[in-house]
Amino acid sequence: MMAKIWLVLVSFMFIWKPQTQATIDPQSVAEAASDFGNEMYDLSIKFSGRDFLKQQFDLSSDTLNVKEINGTQMVLDIAEKVERMLDNKVKAVEKLVDAAERANFDQEYNDSLEYEYFNALLINDKDNNGDYLPLGGEFILTPDDHFNGIEVNLTHSTVQVPTNVYNMGTEVLNHIKFTDELDSTFEENYREDPTLTWQYFGSKTGFFRNFPGIKWDLGEADFDEYDCRKRPWYISAATSPKDIVILIDKSGSMLGILLEIAKHTARTIIDTLGDDDFFNVLAFNDTTSYTEPCFENEGMLVQANADNRKILKDSLDNLKAGGLAEFGIGLKDAFELLDKYKETTIESECNQAIIVITDGASKRHEEIFEQYNEDERVRVFTYLMGREVGGAEAIKWMACNNKGYYTQIATIADVDENVSKYIHVLSRPMVIKQIYNTIWTNVYMDDAASDEGLALMTTVAQPVFDKKNDTAEKGILLGVVGVDVPIVEILKLTPVYKLGARGYPFAITNNGYILFHPDLRPKWGDEIKPNYNSVDLAEVELSDANDTVLQEYVADYNMEMRNAMINTLTGETKIESVMHTSNLTRISVRNNSYFYTFLDETPFSFAIVLVEPFGFYILESTEKYFDDNHMPDTDKLYSAIDWRFNGNVTIARYWPYCSWSTEENKYLRKVALVERLYFSVLDTELAPDCDVDMINHLLLDLTITEEVQNHWETKYAAEDATGSGILTSFLGMRSGLSRWYNNPDFDSAYSFSEDYSETIEEDYYWRAVELGNDSILYSVPLVTDGSTPEINSTIKVTASTIVTFTKNGVGPTVVGTVGFQMLWDELASKVMQSQTCNSENIDCLLLDENGYILFSEDETQVGSPLGKPYLRLMTELVNVSVYQKYQLIDYQGMCSETEVFSSAGSTIFDPFFSITAMVSWWFHQFVMFLVQFSVYDWWYSSTVHAEYLQPQIFSFPCDQSRDYFKLKPESLPFTGFIEEACDSCKLNYSIHEVPKSNLVLVAMDNDCNCDPIEQLDITPTDYNSTDECQRLKVQRHRRRPPQCFNNDIEEDSSDCGGASFIKPSLLLLLACFCLQHLRML
Repeated sequence: MMAKIWLVLVSFMFIWKPQTQATIDPQSVAEAASDFGNEMYDLSIKFSGRDFLKQQFDLSSDTLNVKEINGTQMVLDIAEKVERMLDNKVKAVEKLVDAAERANFDQEYNDSLEYEYFNALLINDKDNNGDYLPLGGEFILTPDDHFNGIEVNLTHSTVQVPTNVYNMGTEVLNHIKFTDELDSTFEENYREDPTLTWQYFGSKTGFFRNFPGIKWDLGEADFDEYDCRKRPWYISAATSPKDIVILIDKSGSMLGILLEIAKHTARTIIDTLGDDDFFNVLAFNDTTSYTEPCFENEGMLVQANADNRKILKDSLDNLKAGGLAEFGIGLKDAFELLDKYKETTIESECNQAIIVITDGASKRHEEIFEQYNEDERVRVFTYLMGREVGGAEAIKWMACNNKGYYTQIATIADVDENVSKYIHVLSRPMVIKQIYNTIWTNVYMDDAASDEGLALMTTVAQPVFDKKNDTAEKGILLGVVGVDVPIVEILKLTPVYKLGARGYPFAITNNGYILFHPDLRPKWGDEIKPNYNSVDLAEVELSDANDTVLQEYVADYNMEMRNAMINTLTGETKIESVMHTSNLTRISVRNNSYFYTFLDETPFSFAIVLVEPFGFYILESTEKYFDDNHMPDTDKLYSAIDWRFNGNVTIARYWPYCSWSTEENKYLRKVALVERLYFSVLDTELAPDCDVDMINHLLLDLTITEEVQNHWETKYAAEDATGSGILTSFLGMRSGLSRWYNNPDFDSAYSFSEDYSETIEEDYYWRAVELGNDSILYSVPLVTDGSTPEINSTIKVTASTIVTFTKNGVGPTVVGTVGFQMLWDELASKVMQSQTCNSENIDCLLLDENGYILFSEDETQVGSPLGKPYLRLMTELVNVSVYQKYQLIDYQGMCSETEVFSSAGSTIFDPFFSITAMVSWWFHQFVMFLVQFSVYDWWYSSTVHAEYLQPQIFSFPCDQSRDYFKLKPESLPFTGFIEEACDSCKLNYSIHEVPKSNLVLVAMDNDCNCDPIEQLDITPTDYNSTDECQRLKVQRHRRRPPQCFNNDIEEDSSDCGGASFIKPSLLLLLACFCLQHLRML
């Protein structure tokens, strides 16, 4: 019996194979990867035309040279060109300032002036009788491509007046009349510099004169709320940097509507602050507290950037009234906070002010001002809430005896018009000294632009002074003149094709904020992000300093470069940087060399980035189609344009070969350029708005590549392209030129340029450059939104490789990229023809350098990140260092949340209670009406009807964490096992590099069943700092503006304000009260 048992056991041992041993032969996987790679490489070389194009460059080598880029010299040369261009804009502003001041000096103020002008909101509008409206009239408008296709008038300006300003007020009319004289200067500026866009004058009275004249469009708004005095360009030019402490009375007497008016006043004041200002908000009753608890224990002023302004405005929501008002404590704490920052290098180091918001004070607290402000270095501005004037005398004294301004605000409607008055008081020393403060704004989006590339702007502005002798000591500011400068005008002087492969320019402000950068993303879908213009350089140029996880604070040497640029230094540095690319789906790890300098007479610093190994070399030709004076070589040019632009050839859609019109920008680039070139032959000169170097480079590429089309056509016929599933062959050149050839046997062939119009900025180009010489980049459309492609859909595989050129041992330089597209099914068949991948017990995958699936036997997985269907395997590959995981924080992220609003409907009461409630309500409304009445509130009030509202989705800026992966070829090949959560087995896998490609082949045992775990969530997650409060306290290095005007001994501060609200009679109040409620019935 025992013998039989032993026989069974021994037999079982021979039959049963333990699943802990390897089931995949690494050698067979290596052979499969090698066979596939070699076959695809041969196919790529054959149908891309790489070797043929190399041969064409070699044939032209006598006229070609490779130049090594001197980064320092290049950045200085470009900076000099940019400085000249920006200086021309400053000169335009200076001419407008001079014209405005002379016109005001020559005009006598007329107390009874009646004056007609073109009101931008009313022009061309008629009444029911067909007559033009007053202040309107016929105003000829013509669409103009230079102004994004907007209808404009190039001989006259128009005037916009916000709703809160009376458009026929005496002071307004006097200022409108003298600024009419600006039209001739507007025209002259535009004639001398056709690159100018919008020119304008913003008046201290609130109107806005704009050239060229336009029809003002309110869109969906009911009122015109645009007030130029609240715009950053106006405020920055009108004042110097300032430290502000807003001190809000939260005592019991402020309970109710007064506290709400106070909050709105504080928020409006905060909106007038800019990046060069520092501030905080304190609230006091019998004690003083910070409205934002994060700052409570530190006692600090914070930079008035977009994030901090929002945080402190939001903090006002939690403000509650109660207790007694101890003014002495509040004022003492406000002065001590300013004293603390007076000696630091972080604060604005210029004007200091305390803004008090209260409903009155019982005494002046002169002892506090004698102790802390005897020299009146801190200005005090006071805003009295409500109509009561019992405590007004002490509040007015505080302002008038501390070079400030006193204002009484009765209703919320009074806030907007009165808050900005403090700005003009702060401008007095600058006006008296007659020193013109030239300012440049952060980047911003022009809402009128139809193209994001044309929409990014900066503004240069200067103040306009009243130079009449009788007003000199009062320091009266008339307004501010501004000129918009499109960022594209700077980029025209820094063409990326001159910066070597993958190179790019960027610029920052004195606060370290991005002026332009390839990773600046101002829009989220169709929505403009709230804080797009306060993105710090340290938030886009991320260092790979810690090797695995990028922490919230970047490497020290990255910050050193940022700080050096802010300090207007010229220098260079090398950093291994990580950038997210391809719409945030991939990362690029690059060895960047940064060369930087400052732009003189501006707050900007400028840099270029050259990327190893190809970025330090560019191709040049000794033969020119146009010389530096735009004069053409007629014979050479005519032969180039006669037929070489025919067929499947196009140019980069957004490159500034010339100043394109709106239509040309979108659709007709190639046709428009050919027309320009033909006209240059006829006129013997290229248009001055065209870039000679860029066009010379384009025509060189056009000539060298002219035979590639014939080469592709011959290859397709001789090599059975159709049998290999080849759809299209293409090339993209450094000059922005693209050519392609479609396989005539496929109905699905298409215009390659429709999907790949930007050549060197396309994935197929820059990723091939990053992969390197003699390697093929393979890619498929990615599935990154959680969806899956349709089964049996036609997936295209794109293959691309770079073409390089070397001359006399200098180089190589990348001259272009060639490639082809093929059917995914054909690629799949080549994978499955190996014995290993065709085995029933083995599943094979092709992964790219970022862990996306290029091939799977389940077609729905193609284009997905490996972690979506195979998170356990992806985790394993990271653990064994086949892929390196990067966690990047996207500081330009946007988050969304849904809010549901309750109905405005009221509860149904019983009749007796309803009558009582009605009487009580009418009495309450009457009292509140007397307290809060203003004409504005009465006229524009409306009844709210009960209804149920749909949930609304709100988006807001947030930091988002994203996980990325990068292949580490040095870790290959690798064979291993996955044991966790598997059925008494180990899942065997083997991963091998596909030669001369960006791919790896993974073979894994499908006999071992392992419990699936949660799929990879490919959506970004909200990122919360471990200590958000601590992050708020971090003050990055900045450079204050060079000029400061905080005091002048000649200043006449006697004009220190007073009440400015309407005071109707009691009879008028009662009449308006009745009318108001009749309208509600």
